[in-house]
Amino acid sequence: MNLKTVSLAILAIFMAIPMIPAKSVAQDGKDNPLDPTPSRRQILVGPTVGIHRNYHSGGFRTISDPVCPFFEDGTGWGFAVGLSAEFLPSVDGRWGIIPRITFEQRPGQFRQELPDVPVLVPNPIDPSTPEVVDQTISTTSDITYSLLNVELMYKQEVLLLGDLRVGVLGGPAAQYIMGGTNRQVQDLDEPENARFINPDGLPTENNGRRLIFFDGDIPERNATRFSVKAGVQGEIGLFNNQWAMTPGIYYDYGLSNVISTEKWQLSSVIFQVDFRRAF
Repeated sequence: MNLKTVSLAILAIFMAIPMIPAKSVAQDGKDNPLDPTPSRRQILVGPTVGIHRNYHSGGFRTISDPVCPFFEDGTGWGFAVGLSAEFLPSVDGRWGIIPRITFEQRPGQFRQELPDVPVLVPNPIDPSTPEVVDQTISTTSDITYSLLNVELMYKQEVLLLGDLRVGVLGGPAAQYIMGGTNRQVQDLDEPENARFINPDGLPTENNGRRLIFFDGDIPERNATRFSVKAGVQGEIGLFNNQWAMTPGIYYDYGLSNVISTEKWQLSSVIFQVDFRRAF
């Protein structure tokens, strides 16, 4: 075989390459520089934001006093902000792995009404005959709870509605507790012209109608929290499908207690939106 024959053979090979079907050159979604149609990217990264409806349950008592009630149920609104990513091993993107890291606040307020007690108050018309009225007292605990959350979720697409992809997700989550405080007060709601006697000299507010029993870090607070998170999300393309927006609703079920001395648990309903871009 002479040099001319070899040259013609090489030229024929290069002329035949454009005629090979795209599927034989770009397999399994790999990028093909000769195919102008881009393949699905496997890694997407972007910010995430969320709003929490928090449910504290189980009960605790800050003050070791029989008069102090157990706080059993509390609720509050919180938020989350951070980063999310998605790894899509399959070409069609029907399933994937979604890690997130977020800073979150999950506060709650507990409130208890104490039994009414009849008391005597001065009668402005006849000071010699005091009035008998019901004394109404309420006690509240306002909880702040901040944490750094790391989660890993499995996503499975279950429905395609036009351009909207619907998927279900679930997976474990772990949190490092960055801070948690409790402010417990007692308010004299009725009668309006009464004041607490306050023999212990506790701090007061509202002109003596509020006693501050505790204001500081949650006693015996655990440093970590573990939970399971699951939910459903939709996926919508933005900016000519350069970005993906995935709004979803999730339930985060706490597996560990907030404090070590009582069975005080925290679970949340989470409305969360991820914005991701392919890389």
